[in-house]
Amino acid sequence: MTGPTPTTGTGFFTAPDGRLYEGWRVVTASAVVTLMAVGSIVYGFGSIFEPLRTELGWSTFVVSLGFSLRSEVGGVAAPFVGAALDRVGPRRVIRSGVLMSSLGVLALSFTTTVWWFFGSVALLAVGTTAAGGQAGNHAVATWFRARRARAMSMTTMGGALAGVFAFLVAVGVDRIGWRDTLRVLAVVIAVVGLAVSRWIRARPGDHPQPVDGIATEVGHSSVAAEFDIPYRVAIATSSFRRIVGFNIVADFGRLAYLTHLVAFVERDLGARPIAAGAALMVSTLASLVGRLAAGYFADRFAVQRVAALTMAPFAAGVLVLAVASEPWHAYGAAVLGGIGFGASVPVRPAMYVEFFGLAAFGRIMGLGRLASTTGGFLGGALFGLLVDAAAGSYGGAWLVVFAASVCSAPLVLLVRPPTELQERHRRG
Repeated sequence: MTGPTPTTGTGFFTAPDGRLYEGWRVVTASAVVTLMAVGSIVYGFGSIFEPLRTELGWSTFVVSLGFSLRSEVGGVAAPFVGAALDRVGPRRVIRSGVLMSSLGVLALSFTTTVWWFFGSVALLAVGTTAAGGQAGNHAVATWFRARRARAMSMTTMGGALAGVFAFLVAVGVDRIGWRDTLRVLAVVIAVVGLAVSRWIRARPGDHPQPVDGIATEVGHSSVAAEFDIPYRVAIATSSFRRIVGFNIVADFGRLAYLTHLVAFVERDLGARPIAAGAALMVSTLASLVGRLAAGYFADRFAVQRVAALTMAPFAAGVLVLAVASEPWHAYGAAVLGGIGFGASVPVRPAMYVEFFGLAAFGRIMGLGRLASTTGGFLGGALFGLLVDAAAGSYGGAWLVVFAASVCSAPLVLLVRPPTELQERHRRG
């Protein structure tokens, strides 16, 4: 990927006018909203999984199905969120998502029946989809081109830092119980999310600072995207189908990993709840390395090759979990799994915008998520069934996740950019 040629010695975060490039403020605000409205509860699910299951007397499969429902309902909502993003912009969509996320968490704290549990998770799923990475990436993509993958990787840092919430939620569960912990979290999500969302907006066409914050030589383009492939044309391409196929197989194991890591360390390896929650915190902090590295390399090399490489450390970490016998084994696996999982997060939206442009980015990304979350839903549900069938043992289920992760890498290497369409729909 080649970007605009700079003509001044501006810093990485500053524009030619010497001020902070506004795009980085959008990145920071999007990361904070992701941290509060999405990551805190997505990662926090692992810490409330076992207490909720034990108190209500449900099977691992039922709780797994409920938490997998978050992914699938979020996928169903994603195309509608994408259409709203293309139509009204990210700020209004994100604010609606923050409110729904807060209400979903609050409703979850009152769970007594399976149907209330499923309904609460469904509301939360719609909220986190509207407030999460899809909306943040939509806003950020308009502000960057040469540095787009790196900007997106920094946006996802909120999700990585949310791993700290997994530990804090575990502490809260231990001190005040899972219900009161969720109620406190609901208030925090609403207050912080709404306050920060005012800094998020799409880049106006007449913004005084150049795209990326880089002044360009005469004759070099400074627009945010050089082509805009229409929505219906983009989703009919083999490039789109292959990207989606890769994500279906890869997501088969990603959701199971996030949902079950804490419960596995507690049940199979005998760790205390807080120590088990620390495993997910280790994983998400390790994902910071993967996210930043993937963003750096995706701005320099073919993004589909970077996507394939992300599966190697993730698969290695899952394989270690399959043979783990001590809690410290899981912490080592969490480092590998976290790096691989984190690296995969920014490259997926980067692929969509790199291949198809910005005009229908929200809808393309939303439909892609709807398809790929099917893999996460099926993987999470099957994982729970395998654990129940093995009388609570996780070893065989981790091997299935490992196999899916290994199989996904060759799929993304088959993806090729739609170069003819890019030329046909080039701006200007």
